[in-house]
Amino acid sequence: MKKIIFIVLAVALAGCHSNVRDSSPSLLKDGVQLQQTKVVADADHAKVIMKSTGFPHPVQFSVRRSSDTDQRAEILGTVVDSGRGKVFGWIAKMNEVTNSAAVKRFPQLEMQVDPGQTVEVIGESRVYDSNYYRYTERVVYACGPMISTFKPEKQKVYLVEFVIIGAGCEQHVYDVTQPQERIPVPSASGL
Repeated sequence: MKKIIFIVLAVALAGCHSNVRDSSPSLLKDGVQLQQTKVVADADHAKVIMKSTGFPHPVQFSVRRSSDTDQRAEILGTVVDSGRGKVFGWIAKMNEVTNSAAVKRFPQLEMQVDPGQTVEVIGESRVYDSNYYRYTERVVYACGPMISTFKPEKQKVYLVEFVIIGAGCEQHVYDVTQPQERIPVPSASGL
């Protein structure tokens, strides 16, 4: 009888999934990855790069597109600032490889989007102290969700940058089609 109750409970809990879609990479699904999959802005699409700066807290990025039939947020993955440009190059590279291979936290995430369709990028950072109590976790740092909504144009490259500033955070969108230029992108109306 206990086995049946356990099986029914396990099946019921497995069906109780959150209100998000998860396409983020995992060790079981994708194996060991030393870097995140790269995409390009081709003649029919735009490219969106998601990064975090300011502090090495993990930032989870999700996206909603106006063209999706399922309007729940889709988790794309987690990024972390490796310190590139702030620490020795070999330390930044070691941070990137360790984070990418072990816990699927990449220096940046990339996605290809359809032009003319509104895109909503959601960034959120949470750091937990699992040593607080034996069976609970305490939030040490939390900021977000920060939401940026914009309408991409084809053949353009956009940077969504989650900036951690002290105990707070900001999120900005830039047109970085020309790598030496960062042109702020105005916010579009919601989905």
